[in-house]
Amino acid sequence: MSESPKAMEAFIDTMIAALGPEQVITDYALRYALGTDASFYRLTPQCVILVKSAEQVQKVILSAGEYRLPVTFRAAGTSLSGQAISDSVLVLLSDDWQDYRVAEDGSWISLSPSLIGARVNRILAPYGRKIGPDPASINSCKIGGIAANNASGMCCGVKHNSYHTLKDMAIILADGTYLDTADAHSRAAFRQSHGELLASLEQLAQRVRNNQALSARIAHKYRLKNTTGYGLNALVDHQDGIEIIKHLMIGSEGTLGFIANITYNTVIEPRFKRTGLFTFADVQSACVLIEQLSSLPIAAVEMLDKRALLSVQDHAVMPQDIADFPPEATALLIEISDENQQALNELMSSVDAILAQYQAQLVHQYPLSDDAELAQALWNVRKGTFPAVGAVRETGTTVIIEDVAFALADLSRGIKALHYLFDKHGYAEAIIFGHALAGNLHFVFTQAFDSPEQIQRYEAFMADVAQLVAVELQGSLKAEHGTGRNMAPFVALEWGDDGYAVMGQIKLLFDSQGILNPGVIINHDPRAHVQHVKTMPTSDAQIDKCIECGFCEPVCPSKEYTLTPRQRISLKRHEQQLALQQAPQKAPQQASDPNLIRRLASVRQSYQHLAIDSCAATGLCATRCPVGIDTGAYIKSLRAEQMQHKPVISKIAAWSANHFAMSSVLARVGVRGAHLSAKLVGTPRLERFSAQLQRRFGTPLYFSGWPRAQHDLPLGGKVSDGKEKVVYVPSCGNRIFANATEPSVQQRLQSLCDKAGLTLVVPEAVAELCCGMPWQSHGFSDVATQKQLQLQRVIAQLSEQGRWPVVMDASPCALQSQPQEQSVIRVLDSMRFASEYLLPRLAIETTQEPLWLHITCSSQHLDGGTAMLSVARALSSKVSTTEVSCCGFAGDKGFTHPQLNDHALRCVNECKPQGCSVGYSNSRTCEVGLTRHTGVSFSSLLDLLDERAAALTR
Repeated sequence: MSESPKAMEAFIDTMIAALGPEQVITDYALRYALGTDASFYRLTPQCVILVKSAEQVQKVILSAGEYRLPVTFRAAGTSLSGQAISDSVLVLLSDDWQDYRVAEDGSWISLSPSLIGARVNRILAPYGRKIGPDPASINSCKIGGIAANNASGMCCGVKHNSYHTLKDMAIILADGTYLDTADAHSRAAFRQSHGELLASLEQLAQRVRNNQALSARIAHKYRLKNTTGYGLNALVDHQDGIEIIKHLMIGSEGTLGFIANITYNTVIEPRFKRTGLFTFADVQSACVLIEQLSSLPIAAVEMLDKRALLSVQDHAVMPQDIADFPPEATALLIEISDENQQALNELMSSVDAILAQYQAQLVHQYPLSDDAELAQALWNVRKGTFPAVGAVRETGTTVIIEDVAFALADLSRGIKALHYLFDKHGYAEAIIFGHALAGNLHFVFTQAFDSPEQIQRYEAFMADVAQLVAVELQGSLKAEHGTGRNMAPFVALEWGDDGYAVMGQIKLLFDSQGILNPGVIINHDPRAHVQHVKTMPTSDAQIDKCIECGFCEPVCPSKEYTLTPRQRISLKRHEQQLALQQAPQKAPQQASDPNLIRRLASVRQSYQHLAIDSCAATGLCATRCPVGIDTGAYIKSLRAEQMQHKPVISKIAAWSANHFAMSSVLARVGVRGAHLSAKLVGTPRLERFSAQLQRRFGTPLYFSGWPRAQHDLPLGGKVSDGKEKVVYVPSCGNRIFANATEPSVQQRLQSLCDKAGLTLVVPEAVAELCCGMPWQSHGFSDVATQKQLQLQRVIAQLSEQGRWPVVMDASPCALQSQPQEQSVIRVLDSMRFASEYLLPRLAIETTQEPLWLHITCSSQHLDGGTAMLSVARALSSKVSTTEVSCCGFAGDKGFTHPQLNDHALRCVNECKPQGCSVGYSNSRTCEVGLTRHTGVSFSSLLDLLDERAAALTR
């Protein structure tokens, strides 16, 4: 296969003509950033294409075949084995591709490949069902990736994985053919056009079934979890060619075709659960118990070795003396569940009877309990093991997680042998945990790839692991993470020459040109797993712990507009790596590499817009990051560095803070002036002129949905003895911008407190107060700190050092104003205040009128949005949300960088309740952006609460 620059240029031209330039990415900095995935491999694609439909995928595949260019498909990029990277054409699934259909009873669901797994389960929740696969990355990974990797998870086992819950599939093959197995006409047409392929597959399947040794090996391997190589069980489980194709696509990692749609048979989500954690003195006892439990319908048994327990010992529910546990201490997290309470009680009796036999071996236990809070805490312990290693790893190393599977009879031996290999190869930090009922073990360790010695160490370790798992114990080298590049050299070792030859024939039948994700699964390079390894250079203490997993990406508003947190970090690392390579460490007479100079210039030039200017900097990414990185805070620090070199702007910022009352007046004057101009010249004309100024100079964008300016309002209740007080600091947003409706937010809160018998206490100099966020967001950290301290002094005095709560009517301000941990002062956003102080004191009639809610980033930070939801559910039994993690307005960016807000809300109307004309939130600027993009008037949820609430009869 030839791959020439001319062929790539022609392909790019063809794709631009077919899809448009916005979906075909050739800029070096963007290509590098978008080429990042969760694995420890790195390739930079020459072209990245964003696809939004099956028709677009067909065009890409046909054109790639015409020019003989390798093409790799990427869903969310959370895969760990190098199966989603490319140095040729990388095809990314756009988030816009979100179609689905559900059976009336929820028994099946048909899905586009870009839907995130957790969202699918939210769609199925009203039916009491879910999809079978439950990978740990389900909040981030997409359906296309789940199916293409046959990802499973903690409760999925073998029975409920994609292979066994597959109903139908739409597939695009390497020749561009579209096959929908759910459509009789499509199947008939395919049999007519691809009879030779079907006959060849059916003959191959017959030969495999006739090979008794291979058939027996297949049966053994798929009693375990197994994703090593192609799913050869498709050849023994099915005789019809289309069924074979459909099932071979599961776990094929984009090397046989593209999954354009998949229909899953769903599984029941049990209503009743009990969870416990049991720690044994030795691994043998734990593994014997696992075998006994495997005969019962247990939902999950998760195993953690002592090293894993030590890595999460800071969790509140963990015992403090783990270090004193025996060296072989092994914990089992056990969960049982059922739709029927009586059946669950009977199951619990059986489990308790078995556990009673092991009391002497237990060193610690949490007995099985229906305490939901404890259960969540125990699951958080289990889920915290992987990030715990990432958080403490040495800078410059990457985290590697491997997954293998053993027969349960060999589980104890396998664990002990792995511990021996860790010690032999110097991986003292390595831990083991896993899905014990399936004999599926994950082991996590850290590895640098910055020297030949480190690469040789990893290579020797993997050779020993492969020999242990595949040969000595006849297990699976890959249980659920896919083969990728990392395990490709060992596929033949696990499957034998005859099994590997069958896989080679499968690849040739589906992809005769070898253009679909070459190098993955079938790779004849015995050292492929140590080629193109990713280095993790030191960059900045705030981001060095990033493991590039991509868990942050679904909540980032700039995803697919510019960059995500993972991509911002990856590109910054690359910039610094290029700078080091360019550093004058070589002989003065040595010429610089022109390609290196061009790349460094491209990255530096692009980073300002891609990473700094377009970041919402809300820190929502930190809520998803397994090691707690707040990329927004890092971007703010870069802005602060830049502001140090702009003294004039810094002086203006300081003046605005020192004269904030005047600054607010000027802002209101500006708002009124904009509206007056619109009346004089006409709104469309002003919008066009404003858009030109905004693009050229970054001035605020005027649009027809601009908020009105707020009027000065008298605030403060009458202070009377015997009444509880509440300190109220109106946000500057609500002091500058008027509410969408009358009365104002301030008046609404006053009214609600009057009804509830609470007295509002408002600072006298409130016009000078601000939480500091406007300056913090723009890089003026010193000014922000000054305003924060000023505010803290005032609320400390008025709250009488915490005697009374402090409420702020905008959630971003409440988040920014949270006091130090040791402080007794409580700063609440309006929704937490309403939930705790108003609802118990008010009479509210819950209606069935649909209520559309936007949960702001800051509310998610504060309490996950629970307070806002509790208030909304007190008002309506039909609450739905915008399903937008972040609206992208980000303070003032909706005015100064409106493209971010436009992009973040591009799909918001898809979840608009029927007949909805009003929406609610708790941040004025977010409400402005939502109003503009939905055609629905968004205002504070306090509006509706005040309209519906009455004082309790006393």
